[in-house]
Amino acid sequence: MICLQTLISPHPKGTNKNILGVLALLISLFITGCATPPPEPEVETASSEPAAEPVPPPAPPRLLFAGFALHSQHKAFKNDVLSAEAFAKSIDPNALVIKLANSAKGEESDWPQATAENFQFVMAKMAEVARPEDKLLLLLSSRGRQGGLRINVANINHPPLTAASIAQALEPIKSTPTLVVLSACYSGSLIKALEAPNRVILTATDVRRTSLGCRYKLGNTYFGDALFNQPNALEGSIEQWMKQATAAIEGLEKKTRRTASKPQIYVGEEVRDWATQPLNTWFATPNQDAKNPL
Repeated sequence: MICLQTLISPHPKGTNKNILGVLALLISLFITGCATPPPEPEVETASSEPAAEPVPPPAPPRLLFAGFALHSQHKAFKNDVLSAEAFAKSIDPNALVIKLANSAKGEESDWPQATAENFQFVMAKMAEVARPEDKLLLLLSSRGRQGGLRINVANINHPPLTAASIAQALEPIKSTPTLVVLSACYSGSLIKALEAPNRVILTATDVRRTSLGCRYKLGNTYFGDALFNQPNALEGSIEQWMKQATAAIEGLEKKTRRTASKPQIYVGEEVRDWATQPLNTWFATPNQDAKNPL
């Protein structure tokens, strides 16, 4: 959806309250001014019979994308969000996109801050704009800890985003099929709290492992790169996409003699068909479906 992307502009330096206000304005404008076109003016006719009201066509399904770079000390996290955004748009050119990131001290940013409060706020607003046939891709990229993701703003540590707080923030949008990608050390420790029937979860590690790619000069985290920059990813399903990413990471870890990170996948029972459907058919027209049979 182009409207929300167009409205996003650099936010002024200020408190988190101001940033929440900016987000509230942007998304409320989307809800009221972009989601539904204004009605056509009524035209009086000479006929005594009232004109039949036209039935509007159903709104097409969309991919909603929300990306959060939670740690300001590593450019790889923000680059993961950019790569995931490009990936989302390759699936659905009309995807509704919102990006949040924490910049290092002294660095300017044109994105809202990726704080715990803003995460909860964005998920609530995504739930408000989501249509029945929409799907959500959520990326959280950061340094991790057991049961949570670290938040660092301008080189200052903040309380982590815990598994419980992530689950609570996702509650308003629980009716929308959601693909959650967690690129962080120990990210497998969050799966149990986030499991849901209509949710797919991909993590960079299992419960006790660390992941590669948290160096400041790296383009992406290794997991983010293996997923979102994977060649021909759209030709396969979520499960095949994850399998290829895992194989690439395992090869790199063996080559560099690193401890295996063991990326994990969880697929809810209500989205098993979605997880095995080619990514390039998520929003395909009937003609496209014929070219890309399941």
